[in-house]
Amino acid sequence: MTGLFQLPGGYNDWRIGLGVAGHLGRIGVAALVAAAGLAVALSALALIEERRGRGWLLLGLRTAGVLACLVTALEPTVELRQVSRVPNRVAVLVDASRSMEVRPPDGGPSRAERAAALLERAAPEMAGWQRDGHDVDLYTFGEAVSPATAASLREPPAGDATRIGEALGELRARYAGRDLGAVLLISDGVDTGRIGEGPLDAATHGAIEALGAPIHTVGLGEKSLRDLSIAAVLADGFAFVRTPVSIEAVVRQTGLPDRQIEVTLERDGRPIATRGVILHGDRSEEKIAFDWLPDHPGNFVFRISTPVLAGEALAGNNQQSFTLKVIRDRVRVLHLTGRPSWDERFVRAMLRRDPNVDLVSFFILRTETDEQPWNHDDLSLIPFPTFEIFEEQLRSFDLVIFQNFNYAPYGVEPFLPNVRDYVEGGGALAMIGGDLSFASGGYGLTALRDVLPVELSPIPPTLDGESDPNLTTDNFKPRLSPEGRTHPITSLLLDPPDNELRWGKLPALEGINRVPRAKPGATTLLTHPTLKGADGKPAPVLVAGDAGKGRSLALLTDSAWHWGFLAAGEGDDGRAFQRFWENAIRWLVRDPALMLLHIELDRLEYARNQSVAARVRAMHADYSPAPNVDVDVAVTDAESSDKPLRTLRATTGADGEAQVDVGALPPGAYRLTGRATIEGRPVTQEETFVVRAGGPELDDVAARDRVLRELAQASGGDYRFEALPNISIRPSREVRVGRQRAVELWSRPLLLLLGIGLLTLEWALRRRSGHS
Repeated sequence: MTGLFQLPGGYNDWRIGLGVAGHLGRIGVAALVAAAGLAVALSALALIEERRGRGWLLLGLRTAGVLACLVTALEPTVELRQVSRVPNRVAVLVDASRSMEVRPPDGGPSRAERAAALLERAAPEMAGWQRDGHDVDLYTFGEAVSPATAASLREPPAGDATRIGEALGELRARYAGRDLGAVLLISDGVDTGRIGEGPLDAATHGAIEALGAPIHTVGLGEKSLRDLSIAAVLADGFAFVRTPVSIEAVVRQTGLPDRQIEVTLERDGRPIATRGVILHGDRSEEKIAFDWLPDHPGNFVFRISTPVLAGEALAGNNQQSFTLKVIRDRVRVLHLTGRPSWDERFVRAMLRRDPNVDLVSFFILRTETDEQPWNHDDLSLIPFPTFEIFEEQLRSFDLVIFQNFNYAPYGVEPFLPNVRDYVEGGGALAMIGGDLSFASGGYGLTALRDVLPVELSPIPPTLDGESDPNLTTDNFKPRLSPEGRTHPITSLLLDPPDNELRWGKLPALEGINRVPRAKPGATTLLTHPTLKGADGKPAPVLVAGDAGKGRSLALLTDSAWHWGFLAAGEGDDGRAFQRFWENAIRWLVRDPALMLLHIELDRLEYARNQSVAARVRAMHADYSPAPNVDVDVAVTDAESSDKPLRTLRATTGADGEAQVDVGALPPGAYRLTGRATIEGRPVTQEETFVVRAGGPELDDVAARDRVLRELAQASGGDYRFEALPNISIRPSREVRVGRQRAVELWSRPLLLLLGIGLLTLEWALRRRSGHS
């Protein structure tokens, strides 16, 4: 038996114990009490006929005596204590996920605003909890549990998930070793964690049992809700050039009548397709598919969106952005040849054998002006498809090779400006020497002179190739230029000294197309050992350069096949020819590994509030690390890159690398552009990325009460809809004891003497009255 109130001496708590219980146990104590009761009962029976006043006196004496003796026998002790109870705690959890932004169709307060107002109205009752010794802790939860204040509840909810089960598990860890009296959980029940739409899982049941406190829940929602959302986007993270891609979206609606809506697919801010979808019923979802054919590699930002309808609960879930990386599975090459030759044969065979090359080759054997003694329909050779190649299909190729190709007889000249534009727009062009190439082929008078890396003489070709001043027929061994020693095109071996020795052992070549000089900014990789250009420098044999956003290569000889066939005959492995062209193709199509400036993001999609980090890597023209390069990095909106949102500068270290911390960005699609000047040459590199608004938090914002009801039922709590439940709080269990004192009532002699005296007096009176 205990009590808690103020007692004399500063004690505020008392407790009674029985000393005999330790010897006799509960059965012995019960036997003593029963014997005492029997003695009193027998006395009462014996006094039935006694006068009322005298009988009650004798019974009272017997009862008082028996009680005095019983107290002495039971050895009762009163323990006086000075105690202070440790207050238990009431945890209030308020949902702060983005679904709490939802407003009713009439535009009233949002769920978050209604939750804050509910707690304001409950302030007097919560103050009463504190007066009763219960501390109140306020938290918000979404992806995680965080301490909150009444003021912070007025801030817009920003959580990208609602994880009720995980929040209870975290609450259990927070209150480990502390007394938790009750939990009040306020939410719309749109759980995106492990519980989902219910029922409660085993882990949540375990958390409820470990908390050991009732969980009272408040549901928030609307009686009617209208919302349209892009619930999911189903697309691979990467695709291949010229391979159709299917992009699917799940459109979900709640509370909208049957209607057709338009769904739009945008790429880098420009609409590329629109599809109509019919939505049925009060709550439904439909899947819609878009087909897209990538025509060049890169990282692209897509957005799928629906119109925002009147009275919608949320506008932020009507669109989703995502990234798609397009890569080459094969390099598509257009190979145009003017006449048969050993070099043409080796180039075409090499391209055909390469599994990474998709080759389209045209071998010109006749023209429209050739005299044909046979009927046109009986010929197996087709006219050269000029329009189809240079107008319709040109941009589907990654690389165009002109090998000793005479454009004039095939009506190609009007389309050469298209080839120039194709290169400047990001395509690649390689021209191989011969009597129909470069100035000898009349290209010095065409649009291609603007994108070739060498200057061309405007002298038209002659009918007699031997008298053509633009051609030589001497045998020579080309020499590597200083740039060519480390350039990726001419890197037959990784080690520069070994690579130079390898080139020196290759067979001699025969003849070159002479040009005045390489263009400014172009890189000469191989030179003639004796001939000079118009600038007095060694005559170029192999030159590479940039042209707008594209690249071009000039191989000013038609005898490079010697590096394969003749080298093999001289005991070499004969692979130099193939390795050279593999390197050249990779460089021409801008293999990412060969870029002078690289921007590498640690990922292409980020979560809200996640810091964006990038690594910048700069290289010289010979692809060695470029230290001390200042790289300006600009962050812009992927759809309108006019004004930078952020600008940063990084300087590369000795390894040619630098780290760039962009920081956190709001949800959206962004473009990261790096600009630098390397050896006087401006270089630019871009990457795109997306900051997601969240996961499935806004896919379906209709309120759900099942999980909230089950939590209350499983824990012994109460559930209410937009009202404060009947809060029951578990009493405090922990008591902190100050000083204490034990008073032994049974050890007082007067008590025993009193009992014996009362029984003796009762016996004497009985004898006097004639009772035995």
